[in-house]
Amino acid sequence: DRRGEPEVAAPLPLTSFMMDSTLKTALPKINILGPDDAGYDEERMRCWNKDVIHRPAAIVQPTTTEEVSQAVKVASSKKLDLVIACGRHGHDCMKEGAMVLDLGKMTEVTVDKKSMTVTVGGGARLGDMDKVCQQHGVACVTGTNPDTGVVGLSTHGGAGYLSRQYGLAADNFVAAEVVTASGAIVHATPANEHKDLLWAVAGGGSNFGVITALTMKAHPMDHVYGGLVINVAPTVAMATRVVRTWRDWMPTQPRTVSVMCVLPCGAPVVPMAVVESDQALVPQAAGAKASLSCSPALQQAFGSGCGAFGACVSVKMLGRKQYHTELQPQLEALQAEGHHYMSSVNVPHLTDTMVDALVAAARIDHPGGGEIILFSLTGAVADAKVESVAYAGAGRGKSTVWIVIIGSWKPDADGANRAKTKAWVQRVKEEMKALGGAESAHPLEGNMDADQGGLVQQVWSSNELRLREIKAKYDPDNFFKCNRNIKPTAAAYPVHS
Repeated sequence: DRRGEPEVAAPLPLTSFMMDSTLKTALPKINILGPDDAGYDEERMRCWNKDVIHRPAAIVQPTTTEEVSQAVKVASSKKLDLVIACGRHGHDCMKEGAMVLDLGKMTEVTVDKKSMTVTVGGGARLGDMDKVCQQHGVACVTGTNPDTGVVGLSTHGGAGYLSRQYGLAADNFVAAEVVTASGAIVHATPANEHKDLLWAVAGGGSNFGVITALTMKAHPMDHVYGGLVINVAPTVAMATRVVRTWRDWMPTQPRTVSVMCVLPCGAPVVPMAVVESDQALVPQAAGAKASLSCSPALQQAFGSGCGAFGACVSVKMLGRKQYHTELQPQLEALQAEGHHYMSSVNVPHLTDTMVDALVAAARIDHPGGGEIILFSLTGAVADAKVESVAYAGAGRGKSTVWIVIIGSWKPDADGANRAKTKAWVQRVKEEMKALGGAESAHPLEGNMDADQGGLVQQVWSSNELRLREIKAKYDPDNFFKCNRNIKPTAAAYPVHS
């Protein structure tokens, strides 16, 4: 029932010139790029996903939280259409005609070894975090592409190589500095009056304000053992066997072991990204050597002379790696910028029928470019209760798998390649949902086309009512709405005191 929700005023119909001029007058000390300014086109094109690049009315580039507050106050008072750009992987980071709040100059990373926490600026990317964390021998739960924004990834859940050991990124939040719709600067912690706000941003994305600083738990991390394994599986039957065997094996392994499974479109292989992160098992001394035998779990899976998980042969590119400089960037070349259409779904259990459908989609009925990524959200991810943070994740089951569907294409004159790719991504997703999958809060969900932006109840499940009440407290007019939008409502779930 959506009755009782506040009416939200439409953004002012300002032309790009009017918005640019208005902002430059109101915010004279902040760098602002309009369509006629040198550097505007270069700046707006610096996005990983070229499919989401449009022509915003202005790109506002604050350097401090106070400047963010000033910018939000102006945008809110004038009812401007505001979007947030952090790592620039999000769906609306360069929205047509919008005011882009670009946090790309706020990339500071600080490590507190005493409290074992890391604090990042709102525009920091995973690579920025890794560079500083390496110096201190710690790591946070993040994603697997150094180009991704830390805040954007983490506030939508955030999963990576350390998730089975330490949970999702959202499970590791310690504090957040948030600029709300009124321009107020709020410091949220689990112990102060804004603890509900911290709970909400841990999975609720950008619905509640602009996060200018995020503090997360840090974990000891230096050298790991891992890399890539290319499982050759030329037939559909063999690829199906590999995925099913991986599915059954993964949840039973030590939490320090993570193996991500990939189905590339049209390729006769099932690649896997592999890591053993146990700091006691992997030799840490400078110049130390390590072999597959340092990890009993990986030795069992990949140590035989035969192909792993039922493949006919497995090409193993494994070794001792420095976590930040060697493991984290290993997929960067494979996740190159381009034109992509993405979607994802969480399944509480990857059934045989689902595996059959995914393999067929990648091997037989595919658009030519892209892949399907299978990520096991087991171990520590499943320990947390659904209500512990806003992220719901298909109920935090003991065998949950996150399925990310990525379609990629080369642009053509009539848009046929995009249309074909989009149709494939949506078809695969709907097939998974029909078999029991649930919506995810992926920040690039459907590139946020109009027909992909809703389904809020499915994304946040039983946490939705509490999120809507917190939204009403911090953003009652739904100013922050360029996202998987949570609409404010009258008190329907008591905010925890």
